[in-house]
Amino acid sequence: MSTPTPQTPLSLDGIRVVDLSRVLAGPYCGALLGDLGADVIKVEDPGVGDESRTWPPHKDGESAGYLVNNRNKRGIAVNLKEPDGVALVRRLAAKADVLIENFRTGTMEEFGLGYEGLARENPRLVYCSVSAFGRTGPRAEGAGYEALMQAFSGIMSITGEPGGAPVRCGVSFLDLTTGILCAFGVLGALRLRDRTGRGQRVDGSLLETALGLLNFQAEGFLLAGTVPKALGSAHPSLSPYRNFRCGDGQWVFIAGANDRLWRRLAVALGLGDMTDDPRFATNIERVKHRVELEQRVGDAIAGHDREALLKLLEKADVPATPVNTVDQVLNDAQTATRPTIRRVVHPRLGEIPVVGMPLSFSGMTPGVRRHAPMRGEHTDDILAEHGYSGATIADLRARKVVA
Repeated sequence: MSTPTPQTPLSLDGIRVVDLSRVLAGPYCGALLGDLGADVIKVEDPGVGDESRTWPPHKDGESAGYLVNNRNKRGIAVNLKEPDGVALVRRLAAKADVLIENFRTGTMEEFGLGYEGLARENPRLVYCSVSAFGRTGPRAEGAGYEALMQAFSGIMSITGEPGGAPVRCGVSFLDLTTGILCAFGVLGALRLRDRTGRGQRVDGSLLETALGLLNFQAEGFLLAGTVPKALGSAHPSLSPYRNFRCGDGQWVFIAGANDRLWRRLAVALGLGDMTDDPRFATNIERVKHRVELEQRVGDAIAGHDREALLKLLEKADVPATPVNTVDQVLNDAQTATRPTIRRVVHPRLGEIPVVGMPLSFSGMTPGVRRHAPMRGEHTDDILAEHGYSGATIADLRARKVVA
């Protein structure tokens, strides 16, 4: 885990972001922008707030899911059902460079906070909308959650063991990747604004993220009509390239990703005769005959305990790895040498580790400068910065417009 480093200039220093999003995709977008130096103002409902606060696991009442995706933000609690709350957010947006929202399509317009209205007041605003299906089309107003979109997109149909039930990926990769793509889109829109002086809307959706991530599998259908199927840990275009179980019950992943590596693997496992078999000599033929090939490879691997097998394959220069659990990879020496896991002081928890920006730069250090805010932690400071007097702030709080 990295230790605090002297603050260096960051690429988004001076950029202000109003983050109205909740849960995962939008907040992760905001966190990434905050990592790069933006002043991100997280706007929450005064009641429950961001629902990720309720997600287990918790430590002393604080949710890991909330803490990690709201790092490097300041917090304000505003009731958008009150006209004065809407007026307050309009004032924030008028001075902002970026606004992020992930309400169901049409909700921001119902609040009076739609893109067109805010852009008239602040033509330089980059307005990022995150949704399930995108802002147009027959499903535009549909609600979407990560697992629903894994199912709808077809990704769930190719995840799991052959012949088994469709399986949800263990990582919320559609939400998180949508957050990454939206941050990428915001940066592109800011770059164009530097030249034109005008902002624009960035429209990101979980569906389009899924289509993009289907990549060669989607292209395979569009180009050749091939419908991909679930292959467990295997790869549709490579073999052997999957998990195998060792004699001691532990698992390894072996990447025989090309003909050269396959020959090394076969020899190391005592299967040298297979390298001359035309069914297995080239990758395209191995993919056609993967069932027989992987049966023989699996039988050979089952004769070795995992550690002995890994040493054998390392000596043969065959890429292979133990199938780690999450705790094992987080405790691995390699993880400890990289800067993704940062540390920050939280007012309730003390110093805590936080998963931060998963990129390193030679000329800047995008660390975790701020803990995820307590609900409404910075309301007074942010309102004062936007011209609200102490008496007005007290009145808004008394009327439960802010908290």
